[in-house]
Amino acid sequence: MPLNYPAVGGASVGDIAEQVWEYTTRKVTSLSDPTDIIKFLGKGTGTEVPSNKSLYDLLALDRWDVRLAAARAALIDQITALRMAELDPANMPGGIDTLLTRLSAIRAGNLDTLPNMGGELSYVADESQATLNTTGSDQSLGSRNITVTLPPGASRVTAIALAIVHVANRTPNAQNIDFNLKVAGTTIFSQDNVMSFAAAEGSGVATLCQDCTTQVTGDGTFSIEAEARISAAQNVTFTAEYLIFVQYKMS
Repeated sequence: MPLNYPAVGGASVGDIAEQVWEYTTRKVTSLSDPTDIIKFLGKGTGTEVPSNKSLYDLLALDRWDVRLAAARAALIDQITALRMAELDPANMPGGIDTLLTRLSAIRAGNLDTLPNMGGELSYVADESQATLNTTGSDQSLGSRNITVTLPPGASRVTAIALAIVHVANRTPNAQNIDFNLKVAGTTIFSQDNVMSFAAAEGSGVATLCQDCTTQVTGDGTFSIEAEARISAAQNVTFTAEYLIFVQYKMS
């Protein structure tokens, strides 16, 4: 397609351009060595491109090299601007306050879900031994007070009362034994025929374990007492050990 430019000095610009293009094309197409082509294009010594590159590849490389460099520079400018905005002093205090608030909430939630086991224990020794020889009524096996003192900042979650009752049937007569367990004057366990003996002397252990969260409300002193009833008027002895376990959490 002919180029139409105004004439300059007796020759038009179009004429000059066509002559330059013709010379360039003839020069480039006469170059068979990629090293010479690279030198001709002004891109270096010729060692930057493998020898199997074609003229088309080299020309394309020349164009895209410039475009990619410009694109990279633009992206770097954008990233730098965004990062500097994040580090702006006006944005930092608010971000730090938000982070501290979230960490505090998470920390408090974790403490709520990690209760600790603890509480006061009381052991009732042999002096609390009781001997039952009559039937028809519940008889105390001995009452004891247990003082609960939780660590500062702790609040009760649950409480469990435990009575371990050692029983000995002293005569060779059959027995069915009923038990009750009271905490702070309230019966929290009542069961018939908890333990039985055949017509022979023998011994055993009854474990009475019951939730007493309603009765043990926190720090304080609480009474705990087991009661028993035998089915035959015979010599049966009981020794009770009492414990209260309090599960608590730190606030």
